[in-house]
Amino acid sequence: MSQFRSLYLKQTQTAEHLGEKSRPWPATYSQGLPKLQTGEYSMQVRCENQLPRGMTLKQLSTLPGFTESRRVSSQAGWTYYGQWKGVSFQTLFNLFATTHLYPWVRLETMNNEEILIERSQLMNYRLVLECDGEPLSPLYGGPVWIHNFDYYVEYSLAHIKNIILIQGEHEYRHPHQKLGYDLQDARVKPGQYYAIHHEKIASL
Repeated sequence: MSQFRSLYLKQTQTAEHLGEKSRPWPATYSQGLPKLQTGEYSMQVRCENQLPRGMTLKQLSTLPGFTESRRVSSQAGWTYYGQWKGVSFQTLFNLFATTHLYPWVRLETMNNEEILIERSQLMNYRLVLECDGEPLSPLYGGPVWIHNFDYYVEYSLAHIKNIILIQGEHEYRHPHQKLGYDLQDARVKPGQYYAIHHEKIASL
């Protein structure tokens, strides 16, 4: 409990320093926050060796989206239940005619981190744009945060800049691997968590 409270206090102080509204759960960034005006944001999506397609937040929000009431959980021992909005990768990739020819995807962030993941596995993730009716700020992974709700938040990817479908043979790569986060440990495990939305310990 004391660990969570210290995380929450640090998050609140950071949000106030950046002039952002503090959210109920601890911020999940691990590097410096990108300097970004939300109105200037544009994400590029493309197939390898093809011209990119730029997508602003407004354009992303006009695509068929999802609204899910789900929990996000951390290996630090907390969980938060909220309403999330965004776009599925199936919807995004339907904008292109030949995605089936590209078995891998490279995701790049505004902090120059990248993840390599099989396209079939990426279909279990979501491009998250909002939580509880509010856009996600950079402090909370926005403007576009990629997350698999069955996994811990430590395995998500924040501040997405580019999504590139690629060919060839590759191996899974995540920037947090150097911190000891192995994909086989990503799935949320049953146990006791501090439920932020209820302000009590709960079993998952």
